Amino acid sequence: MFLSKIKGSITTKGVVLFVSIQLVAIIVAFTLFGIIPVGSEVKKITTEFGLEGVRGNKLPAEKAVLLERVRDREHYESVLNSALSLSKTDSISLLIDLNDSLAILSLKGVSLFQSKISEIEFNRGLKKLPVYLRDSLYSGPFPVKKELASIEKFPIVIKKAPKDTTEASADDAAPILPIQNDVFVLFFLDNNLVIEINQQEHDLAGSKKAYKDFKANYSRFFRDHNFALIKDKNAPSYLYRLKISIPREEARSIYRALPIKPYVLVRY
Repeated sequence: MFLSKIKGSITTKGVVLFVSIQLVAIIVAFTLFGIIPVGSEVKKITTEFGLEGVRGNKLPAEKAVLLERVRDREHYESVLNSALSLSKTDSISLLIDLNDSLAILSLKGVSLFQSKISEIEFNRGLKKLPVYLRDSLYSGPFPVKKELASIEKFPIVIKKAPKDTTEASADDAAPILPIQNDVFVLFFLDNNLVIEINQQEHDLAGSKKAYKDFKANYSRFFRDHNFALIKDKNAPSYLYRLKISIPREEARSIYRALPIKPYVLVRY
């Protein structure tokens, strides 16, 4: 009797109304956090650079190819100059070469380690960004303002000087490394570019809880940013997102080799 009343109260009209409300909410969220920010960001940058008419001008095929080559050379020169500036520092930096599909650790201009990128993804903002504005976003070097990761850096162990040989031998045990093996990293750069470095393996090798904790922090990061845009007009603008996938072991090595708040250089 009780179940029949519940079934009778759930009408087809009510289900349709509920689904319609959910669809409207999804469309509104997509518009607010997707289409509108992308369009306004591109328009803002285009206006700042005084390039309003460039997008509408269609060049002959030969000139378009030549222009693209010039842009590539200029960008490569910009990357080289940025790499030269990093060579004066004593910290390991990260170069993401999208042209050769490589993630490279470098120190003073010397390549220490490199990993082949198996997959590259761009969000809608990067796809819509005009080609002539790439250097305003890429190259660098840009410092990492914030980072999220599913793994830990190697633990730092502070030891006191042993009093005798017995105490010294007992204190020589190596620190236990974190159990979590899956590698998912997010770098938020100084130019509103988010770079994600993920393992290319789809299976989880470590703790599922650690992965869920990372995904929760990952979702919170973007949610907080989106709501900040609504509350404060002076908040950081649209987030451009670049995601690369590399082997799990190599992603772990790269992340743990980088210093706190490293510099990142991107070549498109």
